[in-house]
Amino acid sequence: MSTKKPNRKPAGPGRQEKENPTPRTQPTARPSTAGSTERVRSSTTASTRTPRVKKELIFNRNNYILLGAAGLAMALGVILMSGGSMPDPNTWDENIIYGPRRMVIAPIMMLGGVVLGIVAIFRK
Repeated sequence: MSTKKPNRKPAGPGRQEKENPTPRTQPTARPSTAGSTERVRSSTTASTRTPRVKKELIFNRNNYILLGAAGLAMALGVILMSGGSMPDPNTWDENIIYGPRRMVIAPIMMLGGVVLGIVAIFRK
């Protein structure tokens, strides 16, 4: 049996060499409390948590109001464009199908809704 010490690298600056490091012990488990309804709180409390940062939304309230108005304008244009059935299947009346409500007012409402939607999206 030899009494040689194991080869160790020399300690550098700021390092200390330990001859006999103490072994780390495993933490012991908590005793079980069967039937206990008490909850164990974690080590982090509400006072040590970092506060949440409130993110700024892309759209604000006015943008959503304008988008809603744009949707209503387009829906109104579709409603104005609907209908047009003939009272008698044997007669044809051009004024029912090609009236100013369906040919002028309804398309203007639809385009107005689209333009209003674009304005609502790009408005800051």
